[in-house]
Amino acid sequence: MNFEVVKEFLEETGADWIEIDGEIHLEPEVFYEVWKYIGQPDLETYVIEDEVVEPGSYDPPEMKYTDVKTVKVKKVYFTTLDGKKIVTDYSEFQKVLKEKSV
Repeated sequence: MNFEVVKEFLEETGADWIEIDGEIHLEPEVFYEVWKYIGQPDLETYVIEDEVVEPGSYDPPEMKYTDVKTVKVKKVYFTTLDGKKIVTDYSEFQKVLKEKSV
């Protein structure tokens, strides 16, 4: 399916989506519904690194955070026929899959 079909489905259901660097990011529940709607295409994963700030680690005189951790976040996606990646958080998507399969 092309992204236009996905976009129409999202508009019909009133679901929110965000485009970041050419990727369409969805909440895990919405991702699941779109994935089912277009015929459960093959899923792929990738890992990104994100910085997480520890609470209370802001140093006002320095105007920066003093305790920042880098964490790896796994994402799951499928690609539409016109090359758009539809993406969500892997671990949250797995929870949705378990709920729906019960």
